[in-house]
Amino acid sequence: MGSSAEMKGKNVTADEKETYFTKNLTALVVDDSKMHRMIHKKLLATLGVESQEAENGKEAVDICLSGKAFNLILMDYDMPVMDGREATKLLRENGVNTMILGITARSREWEREEFMAAGLNDCQEKPLTRAKLLSALQEVDAKLSS
Repeated sequence: MGSSAEMKGKNVTADEKETYFTKNLTALVVDDSKMHRMIHKKLLATLGVESQEAENGKEAVDICLSGKAFNLILMDYDMPVMDGREATKLLRENGVNTMILGITARSREWEREEFMAAGLNDCQEKPLTRAKLLSALQEVDAKLSS
C-alpha cells in the first residue's frame, strides 16, 4: 500500500483505489459555498469516493435522518440556516455515528474546540488538502475492515 506522501499530487484511478480502500466509500459534503462543495467533491472523486452535497446543516441533518448513510461527512462550520456545530450535535444526538470531519476557516482555538465538542471526529482548517482527506478516508476504511 502506498503512503499518503506517495499519493500526493497523483490522480488515483478506480483500479488504484482498490489498493487504498477495501470498501466502496461514500461522503456527504456540507458547505454553503458552491465552490468549496465542488472542490471537495472533486477531491473525493479522484479518490474513488461517491459523494452527495448539502448547502447547510439543516439539509445535512434531514438527509442523514431520512435514512441515507455515509462513511464520512465533511462539515463546514459557518453556514446559514443551521451551522456545522449545531448540525453535528443534532446528528450525534440522533445516533449518527458516521465520522464527521469539520472544515473551517476559523483559526481561534476556542472556536475549533467548540466545534470538536459538538461531536466531530476531527477538525481541519480550510483549504482541505488531498493528504488530509486521504488520511480521514483511510481511517474510515480501516474501521470498516476490522
